[in-house]
Amino acid sequence: MRKGDCSEYGGPKYKSQKKVFDQVKVVFEKAIINRELLLNSQVKHEHKDKIIILDLRISICIKKRARLTLGGYSYLPEEMYDWEPIYEIDRRLLPKTVT
Repeated sequence: MRKGDCSEYGGPKYKSQKKVFDQVKVVFEKAIINRELLLNSQVKHEHKDKIIILDLRISICIKKRARLTLGGYSYLPEEMYDWEPIYEIDRRLLPKTVT
């Protein structure tokens, strides 16, 4: 591998991506926490729009993380790989892991 490369699968492809790689994980975790709070406090889908927005943010985080990860989607953390949206979202906006 080249000088700037990282050789650990599941880690960032390059050392220069480490900061963004870690921040994506932080944004993902905050979005998951906020989504769970909204899900637990809603009555009759009153927070549906906010949950869809958070699901889109989570989807973007997963796609970004897969792009930065050495090994791609195969080496995503389990919580990212198993994530699914609550409400219907266009497939083109979702990561490849969602069926």
